[in-house]
Amino acid sequence: MNNLEQKYIDSREVAEMVGKAHNDLLKDIRRYCEQLGQGNIPQSDFFTESTYQNSQNKTMPCYLVTKKGCEFIAHKLTGTKGTEFTAKYINRFHDMEEEIQNPFQNLSTEMKAILMHDKKLVKMDERVTNLENTMTIDYGQQQVLGETVNHVVIDHLGGKNSEAYKEIGKKVFAECNRDLKHYFHVNARNNVPKKKFEEAVEYVKTWNPCTNTSLLIKECNSQMNFLE
Repeated sequence: MNNLEQKYIDSREVAEMVGKAHNDLLKDIRRYCEQLGQGNIPQSDFFTESTYQNSQNKTMPCYLVTKKGCEFIAHKLTGTKGTEFTAKYINRFHDMEEEIQNPFQNLSTEMKAILMHDKKLVKMDERVTNLENTMTIDYGQQQVLGETVNHVVIDHLGGKNSEAYKEIGKKVFAECNRDLKHYFHVNARNNVPKKKFEEAVEYVKTWNPCTNTSLLIKECNSQMNFLE
């Protein structure tokens, strides 16, 4: 169902369009609803019961009539009345659709200017947010992150003079970088988002090699101690 059919016209307005007393139109609509019910056809697609306050502040019945409901009523009219009503309700729904697509058309020039200014600010905020989300760490931050990786990995290996550093150093560095990229969903360490820089540094500081790698480091360094 499109937006046009989801909108309603008050039955009082419909009564004016067809040149009929509102009470008489209500009787017709109630009869139509009864007929729809007998055919197990959803009444709400055509008519929805509602109320309004009259000039004496009394609650009075009315119906909200959809575009389908107007078509239903139009089919019951003959000759010029049917043609005139069809033209009127089509124009009415067309106007409502235009209001939906351009809700500011009836505002003053000053109010339109204010709203346009607000729209520009919203777009600017969106651009800034998008920039923050897409910017990657700068050169200085890349250096800091790289140095942190070096320090942490070398520490896990037991220092640069360790047997583990010599034999499996590249493997452990690769593992740390791989885990970092996987965690931050990037294809390279230097592509970590700028806004995630501090989090990335903290991640590396708390990083540990997997169990198998830890055992391999221990084994390598144990061999060195044995040789000594």
